[in-house]
Amino acid sequence: MPGQSRIIIKNLSLEYYNIAEAYVENKNYAKAAEYYKLAMREKTLYMQAYYKMGRSYALAKDWENAYTVYSDLLSRDSSNTDLQLSLIYIKAMKGDVDEALLDYKALFEAYPNNQTVLENYISLLVETGKGELAEAQLKVLKETFPDSKLISTLTPKIAELVDNMDTSEDEAVNESASEKTQSNEEALMPPPQEKR
Repeated sequence: MPGQSRIIIKNLSLEYYNIAEAYVENKNYAKAAEYYKLAMREKTLYMQAYYKMGRSYALAKDWENAYTVYSDLLSRDSSNTDLQLSLIYIKAMKGDVDEALLDYKALFEAYPNNQTVLENYISLLVETGKGELAEAQLKVLKETFPDSKLISTLTPKIAELVDNMDTSEDEAVNESASEKTQSNEEALMPPPQEKR
């Protein structure tokens, strides 16, 4: 019968999609990604299944595959800030932290009214131990988004980072001063006498 194979593919794809959804509910994201990929054979499900496959990769911590999918999705919709945020997060998780920090900063400069971008940027600064930068951005968060629920969480973490940095700097200054004192004392001491 004409169109029979098309109907079979559509029904199979719908079944695969439903199986993928069930795997997501059970938090088996790797399996869900496999079935979303199978569901993509149906044109009407393609983009939805593709997005959910990428999300499943990310939830399964398969950062390389997630990065590939989200990069492609973003190339199709370059102004989508949710996709941009997801891609930056994936970059950070796969180890490209410096690039992710630069991307968060650029994204916040492009969208200064986006609270999530700033919160994510500060969170990554904290995670990477960049206390002074995090402190400066926290000030911006407090001024721009005073109702942010993350302020109370981030404030003590940043204070601890900055305090540790101050302590480290103080220790370095004390060590340097101690070394200078020792070398000054050595300069003031007479040379050792030769034994006769």
